[in-house]
Amino acid sequence: MKFHNPWEKWVIIICIAVLLILGITSAKANELLMFHNKSCGYCKAFMEEVAVDYDNKELPLIIIDAYNQPDWFKEAYSENRIKPIRGTPTFIIWNGRKELARLIGYISKEWFYNNLNNMVKE
Repeated sequence: MKFHNPWEKWVIIICIAVLLILGITSAKANELLMFHNKSCGYCKAFMEEVAVDYDNKELPLIIIDAYNQPDWFKEAYSENRIKPIRGTPTFIIWNGRKELARLIGYISKEWFYNNLNNMVKE
Protein backbone atom coordinates (compact mmCIF):
# COMPACT_ATOMS: atom_id res chain seq x y z
CA MET A 1 0.00 0.00 0.00
CA LYS A 2 1.39 3.39 -0.98
CA PHE A 3 0.79 6.46 1.19
CA HIS A 4 0.78 10.00 -0.17
CA ASN A 5 1.38 11.64 3.19
CA PRO A 6 3.53 10.21 6.00
CA TRP A 7 0.76 10.70 8.59
CA GLU A 8 -1.70 8.49 6.65
CA LYS A 9 0.17 5.36 7.73
CA TRP A 10 -0.04 6.39 11.40
CA VAL A 11 -3.74 7.21 11.18
CA ILE A 12 -4.41 3.71 9.84
CA ILE A 13 -2.24 2.08 12.51
CA ILE A 14 -3.97 4.03 15.29
CA CYS A 15 -7.44 3.19 13.92
CA ILE A 16 -6.61 -0.51 13.78
CA ALA A 17 -5.19 -0.41 17.31
CA VAL A 18 -8.34 1.29 18.64
CA LEU A 19 -10.57 -1.28 16.94
CA LEU A 20 -8.54 -4.14 18.39
CA ILE A 21 -8.64 -2.66 21.89
CA LEU A 22 -12.40 -2.10 21.70
CA GLY A 23 -12.94 -5.64 20.48
CA ILE A 24 -10.87 -7.15 23.27
CA THR A 25 -12.31 -5.08 26.11
CA SER A 26 -15.91 -5.43 24.99
CA ALA A 27 -15.73 -9.22 25.13
CA LYS A 28 -17.06 -10.31 28.49
CA ALA A 29 -15.79 -13.45 30.16
CA ASN A 30 -18.18 -16.00 31.61
CA GLU A 31 -19.19 -15.67 35.25
CA LEU A 32 -20.68 -18.07 37.76
CA LEU A 33 -23.73 -16.45 39.31
CA MET A 34 -24.83 -17.89 42.66
CA PHE A 35 -28.32 -17.00 43.86
CA HIS A 36 -28.78 -17.42 47.59
CA ASN A 37 -30.94 -16.30 50.46
CA LYS A 38 -29.90 -15.77 54.05
CA SER A 39 -32.17 -18.44 55.52
CA CYS A 40 -31.07 -21.21 53.12
CA GLY A 41 -29.03 -23.88 54.94
CA TYR A 42 -27.58 -25.20 51.68
CA CYS A 43 -26.48 -21.68 50.75
CA LYS A 44 -24.76 -21.29 54.12
CA ALA A 45 -22.96 -24.60 53.64
CA PHE A 46 -21.78 -23.51 50.17
CA MET A 47 -20.54 -20.19 51.53
CA GLU A 48 -18.57 -21.95 54.29
CA GLU A 49 -17.23 -24.87 52.23
CA VAL A 50 -16.68 -23.42 48.74
CA ALA A 51 -17.08 -19.64 48.48
CA VAL A 52 -14.39 -18.87 51.08
CA ASP A 53 -11.63 -20.27 48.86
CA TYR A 54 -13.22 -20.32 45.39
CA ASP A 55 -10.60 -18.88 43.04
CA ASN A 56 -11.45 -19.64 39.43
CA LYS A 57 -10.18 -16.70 37.35
CA GLU A 58 -11.85 -18.07 34.20
CA LEU A 59 -15.25 -18.32 35.90
CA PRO A 60 -15.42 -15.76 38.73
CA LEU A 61 -18.11 -16.25 41.36
CA ILE A 62 -20.73 -13.51 41.65
CA ILE A 63 -23.04 -13.93 44.66
CA ILE A 64 -26.53 -12.46 44.28
CA ASP A 65 -29.22 -12.19 46.96
CA ALA A 66 -32.32 -13.87 45.50
CA TYR A 67 -34.50 -11.21 47.16
CA ASN A 68 -32.42 -8.22 46.11
CA GLN A 69 -31.49 -8.83 42.48
CA PRO A 70 -29.53 -6.22 40.53
CA ASP A 71 -31.23 -4.29 37.73
CA TRP A 72 -29.22 -6.01 34.98
CA PHE A 73 -30.55 -9.37 36.20
CA LYS A 74 -34.16 -8.14 36.26
CA GLU A 75 -33.74 -6.85 32.71
CA ALA A 76 -32.22 -10.13 31.48
CA TYR A 77 -35.03 -12.06 33.18
CA SER A 78 -37.74 -9.88 31.61
CA GLU A 79 -36.11 -10.48 28.21
CA ASN A 80 -36.01 -14.29 28.80
CA ARG A 81 -32.22 -14.40 28.76
CA ILE A 82 -32.27 -15.97 32.23
CA LYS A 83 -34.78 -18.60 33.39
CA PRO A 84 -36.69 -18.14 36.66
CA ILE A 85 -34.94 -18.83 39.95
CA ARG A 86 -37.08 -21.52 41.62
CA GLY A 87 -34.86 -22.43 44.56
CA THR A 88 -31.59 -21.62 46.26
CA PRO A 89 -28.82 -22.05 45.79
CA THR A 90 -28.98 -21.75 42.02
CA PHE A 91 -25.75 -21.49 40.03
CA ILE A 92 -25.81 -20.04 36.51
CA ILE A 93 -23.00 -19.77 34.01
CA TRP A 94 -23.60 -16.33 32.49
CA ASN A 95 -21.76 -14.88 29.50
CA GLY A 96 -22.90 -11.30 30.01
CA ARG A 97 -25.77 -11.72 27.56
CA LYS A 98 -27.54 -14.96 28.43
CA GLU A 99 -27.66 -18.03 30.64
CA LEU A 100 -25.47 -20.85 29.33
CA ALA A 101 -25.97 -23.55 31.97
CA ARG A 102 -27.58 -24.04 35.37
CA LEU A 103 -27.07 -26.09 38.52
CA ILE A 104 -29.67 -26.10 41.30
CA GLY A 105 -28.86 -27.12 44.85
CA TYR A 106 -25.79 -27.94 46.88
CA ILE A 107 -24.83 -31.20 48.57
CA SER A 108 -21.08 -31.00 49.15
CA LYS A 109 -17.91 -29.36 47.90
CA GLU A 110 -17.02 -32.46 45.85
CA TRP A 111 -20.55 -32.65 44.37
CA PHE A 112 -20.42 -28.96 43.45
CA TYR A 113 -17.05 -29.12 41.65
CA ASN A 114 -17.96 -32.35 39.82
CA ASN A 115 -21.18 -30.77 38.53
CA LEU A 116 -19.48 -27.46 37.74
CA ASN A 117 -16.81 -29.26 35.70
CA ASN A 118 -19.52 -31.12 33.77
CA MET A 119 -21.35 -27.85 33.10
CA VAL A 120 -18.22 -26.18 31.80
CA LYS A 121 -17.43 -29.12 29.47
CA GLU A 122 -20.83 -28.89 27.78
